Amino acid sequence: MFGSSLLSLMVVGQYAYIAYLLVNSVTLEELIGSYLHIAGYDTMSFGKLLTIWYKQNNFRQVVTELADIWPVAEKDPKAAAIKDNSLTSLRRRQALYLFWNVLGVWLYNLTPVALHLYRLARGINSDLGYVWQIYYPFDKTKPFVHELVYIFETFAGVASVCCMLGSDVFFITMANHISLLLRLLQERIRQLGMAEVDISGRPITKSQDCYDQIVGVIKIHQRLISYAKDLEDAFSVVNLINVLLSSVNICCVVFSIVFLEPWMEMSNKFFLGAAMTQMGIVCWYADDIYRASMGVSDAVYESGWYNCNTRSRRALLAMLQRSQKPLYFTALKFKTITMTTYTSILTTSYSYFTLLYTSYK
Repeated sequence: MFGSSLLSLMVVGQYAYIAYLLVNSVTLEELIGSYLHIAGYDTMSFGKLLTIWYKQNNFRQVVTELADIWPVAEKDPKAAAIKDNSLTSLRRRQALYLFWNVLGVWLYNLTPVALHLYRLARGINSDLGYVWQIYYPFDKTKPFVHELVYIFETFAGVASVCCMLGSDVFFITMANHISLLLRLLQERIRQLGMAEVDISGRPITKSQDCYDQIVGVIKIHQRLISYAKDLEDAFSVVNLINVLLSSVNICCVVFSIVFLEPWMEMSNKFFLGAAMTQMGIVCWYADDIYRASMGVSDAVYESGWYNCNTRSRRALLAMLQRSQKPLYFTALKFKTITMTTYTSILTTSYSYFTLLYTSYK
């Protein structure tokens, strides 16, 4: 509650400052130099916070459903290896993503202090600056008020990053589990109808009745499809916020790095890396679900369907037809989220930057 209050006050102050600049007809570089990309980032964080609060029952539901279908133990060595590798990769990516974003926000928080100490060491008169550019309805330059404002901006920035990380880490965790379950399902499907061997190792060619096993696999597949749809509904608004604002944030921070704020260049570069990583990791895991769902049809084809009886083949054919319709995450049904979406966002960011560059020149 405390963090959400800090974030909401910060967003209101940032947009009030932007409105103040627009009313005073500032130049393009002054507008973008007012940390427009930070306002966009905080808007994304606040939007995700509101979405998670509004859809909290949906998020509880998907967590409960995952607990019901999660494989506690896998006896098959190959399936166990898939599970261990997936979870290990997820932990590493989460750790790197958290480290990158937390380091970035603290670079912003400590840069004014570093600049203040640097100027004092060179004998230059200096005052401690501010972390962000926010409009306040009072004089923030007074001695005691100045320190309070700096503390507020520091903790508000941390709260913004925590809201962003909480939403993104939750999404990639759930998406990773869905793709993992789909790949474990693929291994079970590949084992269907495989020919038995005799003592000498030769395959026993006979028609197998795998109907009950196939029905069990189909039920798991249908449950995963239903679960993926529930998760997509829960995150569709969050994904829309990502798609709409990521390209603008990347464009503005690149413009600041190239033309503005030389003292903030290192912090802005970390922001650029965090912004590109944030959207990239979301698109990666959404694309991973798409590829894992398409792999189910390949697994059906690679199974021993030719060793099954007619009834089993018909059941496998029905599953093959359904699995050829992939699972997608969308931005509120407007756009599918895949790695192609990430490429499109980067291309759009470059187009915006080119337009700004032309206007600036």
